[in-house]
Amino acid sequence: MKEDIKNTSNSSKETRNVFIGAKVTPTQKEYIKSQAEQCGMTVSDYLLTRAYNYQPKARLTKEEVDLLQNLDNCRSDLIKYTSALHGMSTKQRMAMFNQIPFMVGWLKELGNVAESVCQFLNAVKEKNKIPFNPNTEEE
Repeated sequence: MKEDIKNTSNSSKETRNVFIGAKVTPTQKEYIKSQAEQCGMTVSDYLLTRAYNYQPKARLTKEEVDLLQNLDNCRSDLIKYTSALHGMSTKQRMAMFNQIPFMVGWLKELGNVAESVCQFLNAVKEKNKIPFNPNTEEE
């Protein structure tokens, strides 16, 4: 049976046009619909991902999106400051910080922070995907 599912689910070019229904209570229907909406998915896509034992990620609330936008703005500022400091002459940096080793370490750390923020933002922005192989769970 698993092989049958595996063979039919791998065909990503195939159009989904077969209907499978299930009787649910109105409360269950609303719950499933709200779970799908939280993940930014249609009910059909949500149920399919769950059938493949994949737990889709919930999308962010408006407040969380606003916080991430603020974090993204901070990342942009860090990049601007890093670029500005890289553009300064050694004499200017020495006058500003008076210690080159501190300055180099500080710039390196700013770059690491900016990279970490970028990776986080990209991970959060990723859309949920429907897995094609039920035996392999996507991360």
